[in-house]
Amino acid sequence: MKPIIQHGFSRRWLGVGMSLVAAAAAYASTDVTFQIDMAPVSPAVPTGVSISGSFNGWPNPATSTLQLINVGGTVWSNTFTIADAPGTVESCKFQYEAGDNWEGDPNRQFILGTGTQDLPLTSWNVKTNWPPAPTNSVTFQVDMSALVVLGSFTNYGTNVTVSGDFEGWDGGKVMTNNPALPGIASNIYSGIFDVVGFPPTGINYKFRADGGWESVPNRTASVTNGQVLPLVYYNNNSVSDLLLQPTAVKFSVYVPNGTVLANGGTFTKGVDNVAVNGAWVPWWGWGVNAAPAEYLMTESEITDVYTNTLIIPKGAALALTYKYGIDGLDNENGQETNHIRYVRTYGSSYVLPQDVWSLTVVPPAPYPNPGLASTNIVEPSFGYLNAGAPSGGNIPITWLGRPAVLLQSSSSLSGGVWTDVIGTDGLQATNIPNAGGNQFFRLKKNL
Repeated sequence: MKPIIQHGFSRRWLGVGMSLVAAAAAYASTDVTFQIDMAPVSPAVPTGVSISGSFNGWPNPATSTLQLINVGGTVWSNTFTIADAPGTVESCKFQYEAGDNWEGDPNRQFILGTGTQDLPLTSWNVKTNWPPAPTNSVTFQVDMSALVVLGSFTNYGTNVTVSGDFEGWDGGKVMTNNPALPGIASNIYSGIFDVVGFPPTGINYKFRADGGWESVPNRTASVTNGQVLPLVYYNNNSVSDLLLQPTAVKFSVYVPNGTVLANGGTFTKGVDNVAVNGAWVPWWGWGVNAAPAEYLMTESEITDVYTNTLIIPKGAALALTYKYGIDGLDNENGQETNHIRYVRTYGSSYVLPQDVWSLTVVPPAPYPNPGLASTNIVEPSFGYLNAGAPSGGNIPITWLGRPAVLLQSSSSLSGGVWTDVIGTDGLQATNIPNAGGNQFFRLKKNL
């Protein structure tokens, strides 16, 4: 009995000890000294100076309990206890009480330390390097596999860099890979670079290959120290997102006589010309009668349907971003309102579904009208999976497919094994033998 009682007694004291430690941690605090020279507000003489911020609920000067003391001349200072966790990014502003006088934007910031912390002497509304913003180590990484497979980039004698506002959009920071790694791992470039700012600090950046720039919009991130940014594909294209050979793509659009244009005019058949413009060119410049001859469209055997077949180069995206224009002008719809369709089969040629001129609402004068409607086609990459009624021992399956997307099947949604349906890569329909029982289907995209 005695050992048991002692053991229980010890456990009870251990529990009390742990509670005391936890309580101490919860009430950890930092004594922070603020100091400011109010000379810049001269000739006004403040009757009092205070500090408000994220640590005390941003009270106005009259009610702030964090009042500074005049320590000589125009310098005011005081030390206050802040109970937030060390490492917290605090925001604050000084005020003086000759009225509700706050410093201008932006807020000051500092990272809360431990124990005691003396913030540097500053001056009213002078916020540069108060205190200096911390340096965050951030890992950038990009997969160059698509360009390597296409032969437009090699891992030898070339370089990959990252440029952004964190380094002044200059020549960029050089990234490295490991050629000894197997498979596509050798195509991954990375680098750890400094980003100065109070976390989380927003940055804009792009990757560059041999001095060229990605064609995607600026990438954005909100970073903290030690952060590893997600691995992305250069230009957001994996190998499966690109044309692996030059492809003849046929475009067609229905434009009847009198079609209303986005610039307020109408289409006159036999007088005006129709052209197609797209991201693979990339985008010939819009202008009066400026459409290059190779992009002009001609009326087909179907009345009012204009067509043209263009060679889309190897390495262009399967997702074709394009737009039609009359007389070389950007007048199908609003600016940057485009059609997006995919090349959905393997091979050297592909016929896109027929488009319709997409200005569907006639705007009242004066044009433009912010309420203008658009029917521009924006296709999903893949989807619309549908299983029909069993027939003749088979289940007809249809979907919106594309290269590198294939059908999978399973007998269970909970713990079942998903199996590739062989031969469905790049298809949009198939018949599956009706095996009875439960059968489930899904689409999978290969990276």
